[in-house]
This record gives sequence, C-alpha cells and structure tokens, in this order.
Amino acid sequence: MAEKACKNCNRIVDGADECPVCKNNDLSNSWSGLVVIYDPESEIAEKLGIQTPGRYAIRVK
Repeated sequence: MAEKACKNCNRIVDGADECPVCKNNDLSNSWSGLVVIYDPESEIAEKLGIQTPGRYAIRVK
C-alpha cells in the first residue's frame, strides 16, 4: 500500500485509513516534499504548525 498524506494536517500515513493525529479520513495519494519532525518545539515545527513528532508532507493536493 502506498503512503498517503492527510489533507488536514499533512501527516504521512502508511497502511491506515485514518490519520493518527487528527482522526481525519480524507487522505491523498498526491503529495510532495517530506519533513521529519523529532522535536515539536523546534522552529521548523512551529512555523509549519506541527505539534506531534512524525513524518509530514510539505504539499498535499
């Protein structure tokens, strides 16, 4: 199964039908860019509005 990205929070989801972060089931196969957040208090996470560690897409269509 291909990785999908949540259209709401951009979290990359593998093998599930629901986003583990926001519980949204609106996932897309069309995404680009990847950022891995280890520290949700980092400057990059704050600028992207990410509060949970994980893998996120930069752009989701």
